[in-house]
Amino acid sequence: MKRTIRVYNQVFRIEKTVYSIQGINLPQPVSYRQMAFFIGTLLVMIVLNAFPPVNMIDLFLVKFVGIPFLVAWFFTRKTLDGKAPHRFIARYIEHKLSNHQFARYKNLEKGKKYRYDGVIAYRIHAGGDPE
Repeated sequence: MKRTIRVYNQVFRIEKTVYSIQGINLPQPVSYRQMAFFIGTLLVMIVLNAFPPVNMIDLFLVKFVGIPFLVAWFFTRKTLDGKAPHRFIARYIEHKLSNHQFARYKNLEKGKKYRYDGVIAYRIHAGGDPE
């Protein structure tokens, strides 16, 4: 018999927040995680600014404020398949680079093709046409 033990660690895990920098109040509180994504993307944009596709864009605010802001917002607020986007992307790349072939989450033997042999059922409405 399985028993579920409830753990309330997430309730007591409060994310640290920055409200001002050097005495200048921020318009909205920012978490350390959001700051890390913003600064990391800003550094990437500074490096990419030396290469042709990015250095042709003359909009300073778009390159060094807009893009880092959007990346920080996306990576801290959105989820892909219930996971943080950076973890989802890492797992997706790991899956694509693995040399295993799977069918219904089981390994396939080398050279053996998987074929589904089953009956496909359709729900027929009053008019007789399937959806």
